[in-house]
Amino acid sequence: MKQYLTVIVPLHNSYGFIPDNSTWQECLIVLLNFWMGLTDDMKEFSLEENSGETNSFNPQCLTSCLKVFMKLVMEDIISPSQGWGSIYSYVNCGLNGDCSVEIYNFSKAMVFSGCGFGAISEVFSVASLETGSSSDCGSGSQDLAHFYLDILEAVLQELVNGSHESQNLYHILSSLSKLEGDLKVLQCVRHVIWGEMVQFSDNLQLPSSIRVYVLELMQFISGKNIKGFSTEILANVQPWEEWDELLYASRKSEAGVDKQSPDHKETSSRFTNTLVALKSSQLVTSISPSIEITPDDLLNVDTAVSCFLRLCGEAIENLHFDALVSILEEWEGLFTMGKDGEITTEASDGGNDWNNDDWDEGWESLEEVDKPEKEKIDDSVSVHPLHVCWAEILKKFIGLSRSSDVLRMIDLSSSKTNGMLLDEDDARSLNEIALSTDCFLALKMALMLPYKTLQFQCLSAVEDSIKQGIPHTRSNDCELLILILSSGILTSVATGSTYGTTFSYLCYMVGNLSNQVQQALISSRGFTNNEDHENQFFRRILFPYFISELVKADQHVLAGFIVTKFMHTSESLSLINIANVSLNRYLERQLHMLQTNELHVEMECKTLRNTVSRLRGRLSNLIQSTLPLLSANVS
Repeated sequence: MKQYLTVIVPLHNSYGFIPDNSTWQECLIVLLNFWMGLTDDMKEFSLEENSGETNSFNPQCLTSCLKVFMKLVMEDIISPSQGWGSIYSYVNCGLNGDCSVEIYNFSKAMVFSGCGFGAISEVFSVASLETGSSSDCGSGSQDLAHFYLDILEAVLQELVNGSHESQNLYHILSSLSKLEGDLKVLQCVRHVIWGEMVQFSDNLQLPSSIRVYVLELMQFISGKNIKGFSTEILANVQPWEEWDELLYASRKSEAGVDKQSPDHKETSSRFTNTLVALKSSQLVTSISPSIEITPDDLLNVDTAVSCFLRLCGEAIENLHFDALVSILEEWEGLFTMGKDGEITTEASDGGNDWNNDDWDEGWESLEEVDKPEKEKIDDSVSVHPLHVCWAEILKKFIGLSRSSDVLRMIDLSSSKTNGMLLDEDDARSLNEIALSTDCFLALKMALMLPYKTLQFQCLSAVEDSIKQGIPHTRSNDCELLILILSSGILTSVATGSTYGTTFSYLCYMVGNLSNQVQQALISSRGFTNNEDHENQFFRRILFPYFISELVKADQHVLAGFIVTKFMHTSESLSLINIANVSLNRYLERQLHMLQTNELHVEMECKTLRNTVSRLRGRLSNLIQSTLPLLSANVS
């Protein structure tokens, strides 16, 4: 009989991936009908040949599986690719045992072919019931849980033995992703699978790489994301729907566990801390193989900061500090800033407690309470929970003259929601170090942070430095111009006499960059390399931004004359009224190109990527708010 069934093996191999269309579905149904007819014919012969044998093949068992399986295929619950994969997998491992073994093999083939829990449980349960092969140890949910546990243990053992094939593990986990079938049975199976993975990941005898891999899978199926997962996991594994509710609600009802209790929160965050600690230990080996980071080091912000400062004390080379940055990135999201400014761990429950005694039944009272709180949040500056760690690493980078990395990290943090990278004390300390070596770096750092006092202190230092002469390396400091414009501080620089030298320097730099751009255009080199992209970015974004900011600072005349110079207007026509007309026309043209998407600006600024992106996004609104000021000035 097995010869008739295995005839599809070369057929399946020749096609490889089976498309999910009606043609392949119809072919599969024809094959299943043939198999069921064949097994019916074999029942009589099987009874005669196997009389007296207890572990012989029973066609009735296969008939039961095929009957339910075909129904699910016809109802589109099992796709053609899943169906063909299941049959192919079964004929390679089945037809060699008693009824319970065949149900096990058939169900395993379904799991490893990507079928969902609803389909698997129906085939398993109906076939077991019809053939009387349910185990004597308990209910059907326990039978199915034992089945899942058996195949998971085998797959995990293959992983320990060095197997690089992970698809079967992905299929086991993904089969439990949806809420389908008997939810109580699904809950039981999920608990068993989760418990086995917990026990497996806690095995200190296993290589850390395997433990990290399993913990990442646990994080993913539970819907928690500390750091981006690998593309392989994202492509092959499905998160478990409502897993937290199923897991913890049952424990709460059965054991009286309070979800808000510290013990519960500690349990739910343990896996996260273990995963992050293992990854961090792998990274820290580049500093010293003897250093190990434990979950206890990441219990709270204080322990994490203490651990990181200890690591900083061991780091002496650039490679070491790069590893420390990677470690901080792994810790990103482990601690989050709550709405009330309280630092919480990632796994804490941020949901509303509707049964809290402090809840007021009146909507009017709710509004009265919320409004002051919102104002308080808006007025305050949220600071990164690990700002002390970031301040320490930035201090090291300043000492190593890695100024580009300092700016890049502060810029990168501006796109995240976990607060400012530095608090005001951190920023002041770093600026004191930077001012002693490079006041321009100190100013750039200050302009990327929301602390105005520090910004003006650094401006004063730069003002004093420029009075001594402009270094040649600062004549085209595009980074400084970007940050001056992005911070909105140009108005303060342009309107007072305190920073007159700095303002003259900025105008000189804009003129110098304008000349550089126009020389590139005259030479007809086009915009084909990074330098030319920078020129294009200046011409299309920075220059109109600078002009608009001058207008907002009530420097209309200066803005007009700079535009006439940029447009090479004849000196005999450089009158105030002509300059104003040129300025107005120039800004209108820039706005039109922005609104019609005629500006295609390519600018790859690795150091200030987010700042550049924000500048580009603000330009249209800035010009729109500037044009009415010109009209009012003319009238």
